[in-house]
Amino acid sequence: MRKRIIFFAVFSFLIFLAGCSWESLSSTSQENTYANKSTQTDDGIKFEVVESDVYFSQQTGQSENLASIKTIFCDKNHNLVLTEVFSNKTLDVAKRGLELSIFSPSRQRNLRTFGLFCIFPDSVKINFLKIEKNIATIDLNSEFYKQKYLDFYIKAITFYLTSFENIDRVYFYNEGKSYTNKAFERKKAGQVIIFVPQKVLSEIFLVPKWIDIPDKFKNIPMAFAQKSLINSLSYRFSKLNGLKLNNVNLKEKTLYIDLSKELLNLKGTAQVDVVISSICFTAREIDKTLKYLKISIDGKEPYLDQYDLREKIDVDQFKFNSLKIRL
Repeated sequence: MRKRIIFFAVFSFLIFLAGCSWESLSSTSQENTYANKSTQTDDGIKFEVVESDVYFSQQTGQSENLASIKTIFCDKNHNLVLTEVFSNKTLDVAKRGLELSIFSPSRQRNLRTFGLFCIFPDSVKINFLKIEKNIATIDLNSEFYKQKYLDFYIKAITFYLTSFENIDRVYFYNEGKSYTNKAFERKKAGQVIIFVPQKVLSEIFLVPKWIDIPDKFKNIPMAFAQKSLINSLSYRFSKLNGLKLNNVNLKEKTLYIDLSKELLNLKGTAQVDVVISSICFTAREIDKTLKYLKISIDGKEPYLDQYDLREKIDVDQFKFNSLKIRL
């Protein structure tokens, strides 16, 4: 009788262990399935992350066969990220930049580290891209025009192409036929574009935001753009809560901007460069002749980390989303 009791006790314990193991295995399987599903979105833009543990080595230097090429990606929230990467040298750098944003497993493996995604599905083909004076003409295959988020695609391409110097209009063609008679422009009349810092994984990128100008600011777009940007910076950085724009003036290729004392809270942080570059790129979007930025704090000109605010800041020192990766 005693042996039988011991036998049943041991047998019950083994069943319990088997049940725990199965439950643990089942839980792990469910978690993996959920993680895989979470990387997919049913939006036709192909934001999938390639399921692979293989990563290509990132090359930060240039060789004779590599060049820094401007291209465009997005994050999972559809924020457009214009950036520069290293790629093969080519005569048609604009077309090459767009091709880098067409989905392929190898590109997505590299971009995954930065939380960025190729914008266009792999069914998209660029037939030709022609640039004459200030006009770009792009012809894409018919698959491009069947996409669910076509407006988003056109906006991304237009923003990308008009980021090249002197290009201000883009015409789209579908297999040799005009998609529409009108040209697409970087922004609509009565709009400004501000560049706000967006953290994607461990990187911070400046991303464009299109804002309609209220009637009372129609004649002062620079003041409105900077006011909108400062409000956004105050919201995005806890140390800048309460930051205000006191005054803004553009004179002789120099932007004079007076801010409240909250900007000094960034002393000792790397966020100083991010904030100032955001101000510079937003300003230059409105006036491309801008050369210098002069900042003051409540009418005074103190020292802010590496910047002596008594001096003018050279706008050209800031690089726009330079990403050290080879594609």
